[in-house]
Amino acid sequence: MFGCNYYSYLNNIYFIWALVISYVIQAISYYRLAEKADLNNRWIAFIPFFQFIIFFHIIDKSAWNILFAFIIIIPFIGPLILAILYIVWYVEFYQRFKTPTIWMVLSIIFILVAWIYLLYMAFCYKVRYIGVNKFSKRKF
Repeated sequence: MFGCNYYSYLNNIYFIWALVISYVIQAISYYRLAEKADLNNRWIAFIPFFQFIIFFHIIDKSAWNILFAFIIIIPFIGPLILAILYIVWYVEFYQRFKTPTIWMVLSIIFILVAWIYLLYMAFCYKVRYIGVNKFSKRKF
């Protein structure tokens, strides 16, 4: 009647499962990176849409910086400014873990490389957090 068949239903189910699996992997990765950065409230990594708090605390910025995302509503220039902010924030993020430049560039350009490298950063014992932030348990 509406053009739906069994195969399109299965494709939707597979897509939803792929999203759930990628979310869980990303949440575990952010949790581990928050452990390496010795952040308070690292459990926030498991709450959908709040993972950005962990991201911003790792780069020692307030989570209120996410409000810059609303700049996208400005026609033409908004998306350009947001893309530049995205690059700046991710460069800072990767620098906090002493990431080589080639991996930084590849991770910013290709999302699949970013996910794989995020897993590597989270579970590799060689990768250390080298920054100091005000959101850490340790007070310097």
